[in-house]
Amino acid sequence: MNGLFEIKNRAFLKKTLTLLLPVVLQQLITVGINFLDNLMIGSFGEISIASAAFGNQIYNFFQFICMGLGSGAVVMSSQFWGRREYDAMRTTASMALKVTAAICALFTLLCVGWPQVMLRIFTNDPGVIATGSPYLRLIGSTFLLAGLSSTATYLLRSVGTVSISLIGSAAAFFINLFFNWVFIFGKLGAPRLELVGAAVGTIIARLFEFCFVFGYFVLKDKKFGFRLKHFALSGGDLRKQYVKYSVPVLISDTLLGLSLSLTSVVYGHMSPVMASASSISGSLIQLISILNVGMSGAAAIVIGNTIGEGDIPRAKREGNSYILLSFLFGLAVILPILAFRNFYIGFYSIQPETVELVYMMLNTTFFMLPIQTVAYVISKGILRGGGDTRFLLLADSSCVWFISLPLGALAAFVWHLSPFWVYLFLRVEFPLKGIVCFIRYCSGKWIKEIRAKS
Repeated sequence: MNGLFEIKNRAFLKKTLTLLLPVVLQQLITVGINFLDNLMIGSFGEISIASAAFGNQIYNFFQFICMGLGSGAVVMSSQFWGRREYDAMRTTASMALKVTAAICALFTLLCVGWPQVMLRIFTNDPGVIATGSPYLRLIGSTFLLAGLSSTATYLLRSVGTVSISLIGSAAAFFINLFFNWVFIFGKLGAPRLELVGAAVGTIIARLFEFCFVFGYFVLKDKKFGFRLKHFALSGGDLRKQYVKYSVPVLISDTLLGLSLSLTSVVYGHMSPVMASASSISGSLIQLISILNVGMSGAAAIVIGNTIGEGDIPRAKREGNSYILLSFLFGLAVILPILAFRNFYIGFYSIQPETVELVYMMLNTTFFMLPIQTVAYVISKGILRGGGDTRFLLLADSSCVWFISLPLGALAAFVWHLSPFWVYLFLRVEFPLKGIVCFIRYCSGKWIKEIRAKS
């Protein structure tokens, strides 16, 4: 049995922890910024909470696209790093950063130019739209900074450099905390801006993070050796590989982000109370999911490096180990979070109806955690690190778009079922995707060796 796993291999554990812990801490800080905004504006009532939630839903969708761009680059650069193909690494970085800049420009145009139109996608409540438009316009102005920082972070992770982005995110968190306090509540002589103040604090924090992380990548990093002149790299033979392996990741994560946004549309058109409950429970669920993100990120890089080195049997043992670790974590986290929920909900000034819905959403999610965690790590970590990106595109799309979303929309607007059934149907994608991806993993067909020349 020991031959099936790498858990007792000190080199494997050290590399996993070296990648996982900083990524978890960074994700905790990143999610903590939105979590912090929610807590600080929680005292202003459901309208402010819902306004921030819908503005952040657009930003979260944008983040999923950035995650796709960064993760797609990791699929290639991690294997190239395993073979020490430096020119291919720099070319991959150039393509990923140029696509990121183009997509960021489009999002900035939409959110800064037409914030009311963007918010109307999620809700028809005039109060929420009026309150949320200035917030979204300001948040939208940071998309280019956030996108380039995100892609640079993923590229650095693919070669094991994780401390720079962690330090940048940690500093950005405290900067955001300070300026939120100043501008939301009008401290130190500043105007009391409430929801808009949260956006001002976020702008300042993201500007700092961009200068720190992206500046390091293009000025100091020696593993990639990427400099501003390398933006001119055209891609050459690697463009075909980028389309084959990275673009499916971008499409997959974009569709996943869009599905989560449409989930918010369902909640928003049910009622502001349902939208607020989803936002409150979602913030805590994001915190819980941080280790999933860290472990899947570590799995993708470790397995990608191993495949790049040509050691396929070890890559399979590493995959087995990550599945076991993710399942054990999903079990272990349930009881502590259930014990913490009362303390967490007590932070919000919300109606009893909203409180009841938050409890329902949290209880439903917690008891799905083990299989949800395994599904995330297999799909976003193991199979992605193995280069099986086209299969993942099909698996993600079918479970969400053909099953989960249609069932949730029908339950809400046609069958008029209770909020419990709506919420359950909208989350059924996780067990379904877990089953599909586990079968694919067992088949062994997920390992694809990526070469600089096709």
